[in-house]
Amino acid sequence: MNSGVIIVFSNNEKEISNFNTEYLSNINASKICFVNNASSDNTLNLLKDIQFKSEKNISILDIKLNKGLKAAIKYGARLLLSESEFDFIVYLKPNMLDSLPSLTTFLKNFQENKQDYTSLPTRSSRNVLFDVFSIQEIMKKKSVA
Repeated sequence: MNSGVIIVFSNNEKEISNFNTEYLSNINASKICFVNNASSDNTLNLLKDIQFKSEKNISILDIKLNKGLKAAIKYGARLLLSESEFDFIVYLKPNMLDSLPSLTTFLKNFQENKQDYTSLPTRSSRNVLFDVFSIQEIMKKKSVA
């Protein structure tokens, strides 16, 4: 299955500095999109450094004006969808970076039970977020099961 991962950052220099880039090698996704949501610290430069050092297919989207998490996810989904077609896309926030080593397990569970999850709601008739899901929701349902 062709899957994408969006990770939204906003002034997360400290979390990124402590991030183990080897976690990215465990992600079984076709494409990863880092969204820098109007950070005023060194977040963008650290993301570029990770992109340079990683063997994964990573795009970086730099948003200059913070319009909220959902807008950042939508921009990331648009970028991913402009580059390729995906069966699904999951997103996470930087406070969930510690869960990256087990992300492949959650993605496999998700693929098998996609009908049990709810995509991000939107009011638009052009539903960019139709196949975008929260990894937090996937983790909660997995721990309950």
